[in-house]
Amino acid sequence: MTMPMAPSLSTDTNSVRVHDRSFRPHISSEKIRSVVADIARRINKDFAGQELTVLIILRGGFVFGADLVRMLKVPCKIETLRAASYHTGMMSKGMIDVEEVFPDLADRNVLIVEDIIDTGNTIVELIKQISSLHPASVTVAALLSKPEMHKERLLIDYVGLEIGPDFVVGYGMDYAGYGRELDSIWIVEDDPA
Repeated sequence: MTMPMAPSLSTDTNSVRVHDRSFRPHISSEKIRSVVADIARRINKDFAGQELTVLIILRGGFVFGADLVRMLKVPCKIETLRAASYHTGMMSKGMIDVEEVFPDLADRNVLIVEDIIDTGNTIVELIKQISSLHPASVTVAALLSKPEMHKERLLIDYVGLEIGPDFVVGYGMDYAGYGRELDSIWIVEDDPA
């Protein structure tokens, strides 16, 4: 029996092919490191002398979350939660799946760590659900934000970079489950028609 071939990931310096789409360079790994360090610096200043519960939103947030927590100088309890709105496509489906039970967050300073805020539906729902658990505070750190795509006005406490509406992959973010391992961020270049 012949096994079907897995979609390929091929790269050169000018493009990367992930699954069935081509992407071009967008944000270098050096720029990402600088942005993550700046976010960590601001969090360290704002929460000096306090403890944080860092809630990393999986799957996409795991790379950013791991790099961020290693730069934090405040005591941290690290938790993870799976929440998704993309599923296998390039557009948010508008429906949020929270796939796990929330940890105990009562009376804790909760820092939600997201890879990217697109429509904002996921983060709005997460803030609503977490707030119902009576934390001491809820703040949000996002590596990327797409303000043009936000469905409502959002307050994101720590934003690394604002980008346009185009789909991106790499540094934990995927397309159809592929591309998370890329150390830089790539932007879609071909028409998904």
